[in-house]
Amino acid sequence: MTTQPFSHETIALPSALTIRTVQATRDEILAGLSGAKSLVLDIPDDADADLSFVQLIEAARLSAQSSGKDLKLRTAAAGGVLSTLERGGFLTEMDPSARSFWLHER
Repeated sequence: MTTQPFSHETIALPSALTIRTVQATRDEILAGLSGAKSLVLDIPDDADADLSFVQLIEAARLSAQSSGKDLKLRTAAAGGVLSTLERGGFLTEMDPSARSFWLHER
């Protein structure tokens, strides 16, 4: 029996993660997930993120999970992304799966 290597891809996201760039970011994530079993998102430390980005990533995370794929952040949410999660109320009642994904906490 031959096993195939675990296909993994990393996407370096731009610093502007807002409603203006959400379509391009969505397209890039979908392309990455269609070609790999595992996708790592590399978010710049100085990223400017709004709620459209958080909603996109939450949808992508849940979609990947339901299709047996793995979506991860290279590093835990920080800076603008963490601030957006906080302002949007995502941190108050985060389930363990979301906490692990966004904050790298177990």
